[in-house]
Amino acid sequence: MFISNSFGLTVKAKNFLSIDTLKDLSKLDTIKYNSILILGACTNVILNKDLTKTIVQVNFKDIKIYEDYLSVGGGLNWADLIEYCLNNSLYGLENLTHIPGSVGAAPVQNIGAYGVEVSSFIHSVECFNLLSQQQETIERDQCRFEYRNSIFKSKNYIILKVNFIFSKTFEPDLSYPALANYLKHNSIDAKSLTPKLLSESIKNLRNSRLPDPNLDPNVGSIFKNPLVKTNDFDRNFLIGHRWEQGNGVTKLSAARLIELIKPELSIPETLRIYEHHSLVLINNGEATFNDVKNLLDQIGVKIFNKFNIELEIEPEIISS
Repeated sequence: MFISNSFGLTVKAKNFLSIDTLKDLSKLDTIKYNSILILGACTNVILNKDLTKTIVQVNFKDIKIYEDYLSVGGGLNWADLIEYCLNNSLYGLENLTHIPGSVGAAPVQNIGAYGVEVSSFIHSVECFNLLSQQQETIERDQCRFEYRNSIFKSKNYIILKVNFIFSKTFEPDLSYPALANYLKHNSIDAKSLTPKLLSESIKNLRNSRLPDPNLDPNVGSIFKNPLVKTNDFDRNFLIGHRWEQGNGVTKLSAARLIELIKPELSIPETLRIYEHHSLVLINNGEATFNDVKNLLDQIGVKIFNKFNIELEIEPEIISS
């Protein structure tokens, strides 16, 4: 069967298992651990054309309210959760509006945008441990959340449900410069800001900077913003494109680094770097897995050789 993905690559899979009920987990007993590939909405992966592993996809899409948290099925579209929260006075996720993907994928990557990370609102994660073949509930402090990282990247877990805790009062985080500038430019006063207006503002802001995958196939940011030791670089290096994190650590703009070496790149006709955001790579329609992988490797090598900075690819590269 063909596997739909936001990068528009032609991908075939020999075996596919849909987890629609808890009983379906028993079917995993017959599949070797290293032969399982867990996929969600495929908005943050770069896939080879022929996948030999068994694709496992969770289709739990229910939302249940408990006394202490909101339980959400891992297969629910992230946009549907945002809409549910807006309609039910559950606050906190507004800055994460318009991020593609499923709820189950959110904790894996610890998705974040405009100064907010999803880990701030996660109570626990219900999953199936492929090693022990048991269901587990992993509390937030055991998830090892970091910048675009978590324990779930080990691929030992199939995320079934994510449990959230939200604020009952609307206290928007407007600290991110691009967001603050957008609100100021559009004469939106913080005092009159509502959750729905903030969510709509985030959507408009993202649309102004990032292409629609339905029109320009892409996987969002192709590299993480690197974290470096502040003292290793002159304070004027990437001025305006760096953010002090404290404790002697500075975050640098990967987009700006790519802009600086872009003239040196050999880019195939099947791909292009997005005109409005250098962290986005677009499939022009005929790109192959090798086209993408070779260009990413080329970017990484040139930036390392020129600036002694190692970039980490953000989407998952899956070759088999």
